[in-house]
Amino acid sequence: MFLRIFTATACAAAIAGCTAYSGPTRTTDIVTLSNGSQAYRVQCLGLLESSKACMDEVKRICGDKPATRVSSIDHITSDLKSENDPREITFQCSTPVVQQPIPPAPAAVVTPVAAPLVAPAPVHHAPVRKITLQGDATFAVGSATLTPFATAKLDDFVAANQGVDVDRLTIAGYTDSTGSAELNNRLSAARARSVQGYLATAGLRASAWDVQGYGSASPVAPNKTAIGRAKNRRVEIQVDGK
Repeated sequence: MFLRIFTATACAAAIAGCTAYSGPTRTTDIVTLSNGSQAYRVQCLGLLESSKACMDEVKRICGDKPATRVSSIDHITSDLKSENDPREITFQCSTPVVQQPIPPAPAAVVTPVAAPLVAPAPVHHAPVRKITLQGDATFAVGSATLTPFATAKLDDFVAANQGVDVDRLTIAGYTDSTGSAELNNRLSAARARSVQGYLATAGLRASAWDVQGYGSASPVAPNKTAIGRAKNRRVEIQVDGK
């Protein structure tokens, strides 16, 4: 009995203060430890009680929280031997540590490999072998100056014959039957040379050039009507080669 009182006194020295409330088989105190924190103290000192009553009270108080034992006083037999049967337990209810789930490793990002760019095969257009500049839309009346409409048609002709080996390029100028033969021959030749100069400047190359003015010869329509005469005023361009 002396040892129990001595042990209880030593335990109480470590406790700064307490608040007690009791049940029919045990006594429960809320105590303040020397470090300032609070704890519970359960005493089960009745003759018919055991440490199980204390442990049941510990579980009731802490519930799902784990209990951390601060100190305990064992039951002592008459021969002063411990029975390993604690009848006084001072404990604290700990907050359970929640194991955080380990997030899954991020999925590997697979960067698609772009397919190599394949240059499209060049499109080869068949060369234009012959075009005709015809009517007043290609030359002003009595003039060898090319109109914008005529130069646009000649640009298309040059583009269609890029890369073509031109052996001979024939340019033939014609007029209608109005005016003198001398004037018509000179005007048709001047228009043919005007076309030749533009084609050469635009990059069309030929091994040989045949540039002639034929006046009112070889009409393609009757000269009796304005429409027919417009058709006869023309320059014919033709390429020979691969």
